[in-house]
Amino acid sequence: MKILFSPEYSGQIFTQSGVMMDTVVTNTTGLINLLELRLGLHYEENPIHERIAHYYDAVCKYMSAHPDNVMADSFKVVGLSTAKAMLGWRDELRSADWKFNGTDISDRLSVLIGVEEYFSQHSGTDLTERLHAVTEQVISQKLDCSEMTLQLACEKHLLKPTVRSLISVLEQQGAKVELIPEAGNTENNLSRIRRMISESQHCKIKLDENDRSLLIYQFPDERAACEYLSYNRIDDVDVWINADNKQMDNWLTLMNQPMTGSVAADCIPQLTQMFVMGLGMFSSPLNVNTLIEWLNMPLHPIDRFFRSRLAESIVAEGGYRNESCRQLVKDYIDGKFVYLNEEQKALPKDEQQKIREKDCKKRQRMANIFLPPLKSVKEIRTDDVRLFVNELSAWSRQRAHLMKEDHNCVQWIEQLMTVASMCDALHILLGTVNTPTIDYKIIDSWISSIYEKGSYTNAAAERGCRMVVDSPSKITTIAKKTVWLGVEGDDGHTLECAFLYPSEKRKLTEQHYIIPWDEANEGHYHEHMRMTPLRMTEDQLILIVCKTRGGESTLKHPLIVRLEQQVENIEKFILTPKIDADNMTEVEIVENGGVAAELKFEYADKLKWPDHLSPTSIAILVEHPFDYLMERILNITADGKAQMADVKTTMGNVAHAVIEALFSPTEGKRYATPEEIALRMEDYDAAYIKVVEAKGAILQLAENRLKEKLLHEQLRVCLDTLLEILKDNDLKVTGCEQYVQANLKLGLPDVFDKEENEGERDVLGFIDMTLEDAEGYPVVFDFKWTTWAKGYQDKLESNRSVQLELYRIMLSQKERNEVRRVAYFLMPEARLYSKEVFKGRHCTQITPENRDNIVEELRQSVIYRKKQLECGVVETNGAYDEFQYVKDTKSCGLFPLKKDEEKNMKEENFFSQYGLFNN
Repeated sequence: MKILFSPEYSGQIFTQSGVMMDTVVTNTTGLINLLELRLGLHYEENPIHERIAHYYDAVCKYMSAHPDNVMADSFKVVGLSTAKAMLGWRDELRSADWKFNGTDISDRLSVLIGVEEYFSQHSGTDLTERLHAVTEQVISQKLDCSEMTLQLACEKHLLKPTVRSLISVLEQQGAKVELIPEAGNTENNLSRIRRMISESQHCKIKLDENDRSLLIYQFPDERAACEYLSYNRIDDVDVWINADNKQMDNWLTLMNQPMTGSVAADCIPQLTQMFVMGLGMFSSPLNVNTLIEWLNMPLHPIDRFFRSRLAESIVAEGGYRNESCRQLVKDYIDGKFVYLNEEQKALPKDEQQKIREKDCKKRQRMANIFLPPLKSVKEIRTDDVRLFVNELSAWSRQRAHLMKEDHNCVQWIEQLMTVASMCDALHILLGTVNTPTIDYKIIDSWISSIYEKGSYTNAAAERGCRMVVDSPSKITTIAKKTVWLGVEGDDGHTLECAFLYPSEKRKLTEQHYIIPWDEANEGHYHEHMRMTPLRMTEDQLILIVCKTRGGESTLKHPLIVRLEQQVENIEKFILTPKIDADNMTEVEIVENGGVAAELKFEYADKLKWPDHLSPTSIAILVEHPFDYLMERILNITADGKAQMADVKTTMGNVAHAVIEALFSPTEGKRYATPEEIALRMEDYDAAYIKVVEAKGAILQLAENRLKEKLLHEQLRVCLDTLLEILKDNDLKVTGCEQYVQANLKLGLPDVFDKEENEGERDVLGFIDMTLEDAEGYPVVFDFKWTTWAKGYQDKLESNRSVQLELYRIMLSQKERNEVRRVAYFLMPEARLYSKEVFKGRHCTQITPENRDNIVEELRQSVIYRKKQLECGVVETNGAYDEFQYVKDTKSCGLFPLKKDEEKNMKEENFFSQYGLFNN
């Protein structure tokens, strides 16, 4: 058997083509596994996350027994992070063959020795112990190694002492030990450089400028390098070296070439975030953004359709703990989201109900575990957290097992197993908690130590792809031609046990407590492995250098520094290649020359109109038909299902909901008097907190706490002012969020009720507050949370308050009584603006420029716009006088458009999502 051995060999290795079954390429762990198999030895290996948790438990026990140790203060502040660092020290010292001796050397080592007494029962058998066991068993069992040929990537004396001892024992038992053959020396430039490096020559040399065996390709950045190298196939390359191959794979995909396989390093994939997001549900206050991300995961223990509906409801309502979400969770438990196939739908109703009720208890349990409680809780039960991590771990492993046969799910399987491992670690940590409740700060600190960035499969290698390795040391056979990407940076290595103080290392070595790797040998080993491409390439080596990475200048690689210092004409071999322009496709640039004032479009007959409009949609249709077409008819919007309303909008929603809670008439009563409302205001704080949880959960996030505090204070001032206005004007509240409808004969599709009777309404809406004055006439208040009071003053002054005037007509039809007064109540300014008279110091009357009947104008305008769209014509932003609508405004009695006098253009919609299309 031939064994190609190097501590660096893992993952994809460049080997000789046609390697037979009697050849193995392995690293230290692989060699130990191979020998254990032959010796009949077996050890269980603990996952890293579990080892950290067990070590933390051991440190906790040691700290309880020895509270005045040197690490105690650090452990109190960041317990798990300290334990994690200590475990790293412990493993490095074990790698140097430390047997936990030397309590007299330093306080730090004394702590590590003391902790080991508690950790040893859970530590398992580490790699050093296994290596010693294998070494001893090879001798004691007199393992016959005469058929074994061990080919090393470097001289044996450069290896770590423990590894060197194992190889020596194998050699004693008959194994043949030799070096992996390297490229032979010729007279080309590459060979001359190879000799210069390997023989440590310090004299300057001059290379043959007609010899292209060594080239340096220099690019401004990694993007330019990958673009060029993916566009130019360079098919005769035996091996490509690229430590970060993700961008190259992206470019190969764009060039329609097979991907070579790549790993995303230092990343946090979406599925691994389940661990953090799931535990985030225990936080108080609940982070609603985290909850939405949790519900929108591609894989989840709970059914996808229900999760999607619940996430949409949270976004629509502004929070989780409200009646809408409670009803959805109840419907899920009751089985209303259970999918029935066609055969089941044909069954009688009672049989369908039995199917829905079948797994009711299971769904109840899933909701209890994987959804946050619908009532706010102040304390976190330790058992609840323990149950959650157990269930999430079990589900992750089960789902990964079910995906095993699907090769397209490799990435998800990796991530699911990572989630399971992190859950297991947290479960072990929870075992150190002896109280029935746990502070979320402790959980959060544990999460930050367990949950780290990692390397995950980005893409699998495809048939016919290039041979790529991620390290220059992973070449086991001679290559004719090699391309080495990423030849920049100092490529330095931290020496073994570098955390030790010089005094500690000296005493440990002198007293033979550790067998350290000789620093000179360690340095020579890393330098030798770093230069593997130089030693293992025969005909041509191309070095790829990028001047910048991530916008920052790169450091020079030691090899480049050496070449610049010792090769007189190195600049002759530094090229800056570019893609041949003759091979590129010429793209014709199209100049649109601006957007026409009115656009024509096809398939207008396919437009489906709603059977009703709201006052807001009427205003948009009349003034900005392009926005209405895109958003309301075509449903093309930038708002995603997981996108919560912004803070400003949420503040307005909370203000509306608090007003509704405190000012609405009680059930069964016709109105609420100012005196009744004043009594309710004593419970303002409780009502406010309840509404924030239900409608404004985003305000509870840490980054919005100051804004939430300000809202709490400003809203109280606004409500006191509103109550004073009611008293000054002898007004009684008849309703909040009052539903109203009217028939303006807009020509919309007919609407029918459940009895198939034709309805008589084409406009409907909800009035923020309806009131009644002393004479019995209805009054309308519309609330706005805005810092732009002048905008609403201008609407009243120019007689363009569309919402108020439509509400006036709609409420008049409902109450069969004239609405004589309508007004805007602007918050947080806490002032009432109206064209009519209201008494009090908080009210301002505005005299309009005209008394036109804008409701009739709006009605005519809706009919006009509808005809335009049905003819395939839509108005955008353009020169004011070019619009047909403007030309027809007087003759057709239309609602006039606002004009930007400075630009002589139609005034644009500042809140439009489609400004790009209107310019």
